[in-house]
Amino acid sequence: MVNDRFFGTESQQSLLRRGRSIYDLFAGDVRVSYYGRTVGLLRPSAESGPLMDRLIALQGASTYADVPAENADIVQSELEARGYSITRYQCWSGGDTAIKAARNIVATNALPKGITAHWIDADAPDLHLERLADVALCCGVLPLAGSVLRGQLKPGLGIVALDEHGQAASCAAASSFAHPDDSIRGSEAWWGMLATHKQHRGKKLALILGAMALLKMHERFGFQQFMTGVKPGNTASEAVCAKTGLSPQPRIILTAVDAEALPGGKLTS
Repeated sequence: MVNDRFFGTESQQSLLRRGRSIYDLFAGDVRVSYYGRTVGLLRPSAESGPLMDRLIALQGASTYADVPAENADIVQSELEARGYSITRYQCWSGGDTAIKAARNIVATNALPKGITAHWIDADAPDLHLERLADVALCCGVLPLAGSVLRGQLKPGLGIVALDEHGQAASCAAASSFAHPDDSIRGSEAWWGMLATHKQHRGKKLALILGAMALLKMHERFGFQQFMTGVKPGNTASEAVCAKTGLSPQPRIILTAVDAEALPGGKLTS
């Protein structure tokens, strides 16, 4: 049975529920992307504007995930002209270098004493999923839909580190992203949702859990390429990406939000 739990504020949970329902309608459409938040379009085109508007109207937000850097300013201006609040991310990705780096991180770094890692899968207790959501949200990161974190809806997984008191210290996640038939991004997995509670920072937890999630996604589902989006200036995330073998690409991710549907105009802080 698919577990479709959602977390966050009431408006965030509502957005995630709508995204999950829209995915059921568009799962076979090679144009779209989905990794547990909202259904997006891979690329802008001359014909994509009306569909993007409908996706935002239905969900409250949507994303262009594969925008060439040289076109990003124009695409962003067009979305802003239609009244949307835009968050811009630099795409980081890696293939063999990321897999090798992740293996090295796991082999040379142990979790601190008292910290235990737990996979979020179909058999994971609800408490572990809730703890993952706790640490993600306290760091301003919106958790993916529970069915994606559990790998029940599509290839995906989550991992949470708990301290000796059973409280969440850190988390990470990965999921399939584009339709597998897309010739450019079909074999690429989304990776991220790295968050560490302020009491446990400085212990390399995000680095270790991120590496574990990337490796598990590779070993369990066969993904060879991984991508994530980083807001420009987020040096902490850039450092973790670089250590995990990802590098910045000439590709921009643009998330467009209807600020009336999601107060603040952003999916996450």
